[in-house]
Amino acid sequence: MNGIRAALRTAVPCLVAAAALTGVAPTAQAVVAQTCLVNEVVTFSQPVTNTPQTVTVTVQGQLVNCLNGSAATGSYTETATLPNYSCTQLFYQGSGTRTLTWTDPAVPPSTYSYNRTSSRVGANIVILLLGSITSGTFATEPAKMQLTALNPDPISCATTGIPSLTLLGVLTVGL
Repeated sequence: MNGIRAALRTAVPCLVAAAALTGVAPTAQAVVAQTCLVNEVVTFSQPVTNTPQTVTVTVQGQLVNCLNGSAATGSYTETATLPNYSCTQLFYQGSGTRTLTWTDPAVPPSTYSYNRTSSRVGANIVILLLGSITSGTFATEPAKMQLTALNPDPISCATTGIPSLTLLGVLTVGL
């Protein structure tokens, strides 16, 4: 747990430095309301291969080591049906909504509406969800979730398929 917090303390200054180098500067009023580590498992209705097919994707995510004490952990689920999905088309663009349910029942859920982009970067799939919290805890705050997964095994994609993907990342609310 301390190792994860130390990693966040290192990652946040690096992200700020990267933003400064790219000319993207936070506004004077920008305040981070929440930061969480994300562990997400995406399960496919049938194994995904190199042959395009319609697949139902079920996402189950865990929010852990959150820096806002009132919403220290949480979870979310999402389901989508994707046509022409294959190992070579694991990236899809689009919009969606996730309900972030905080473990403490006294903290209202957060509705996160986002636009999704994804790409391959080296041996990884990088997914970026940009949007805002539209209701509940952290309402009206901008939000960003960045997730990374290893590219699927090409031999499995060519034969039996892959039943799921695991992604790791960070949720930031209040950019």
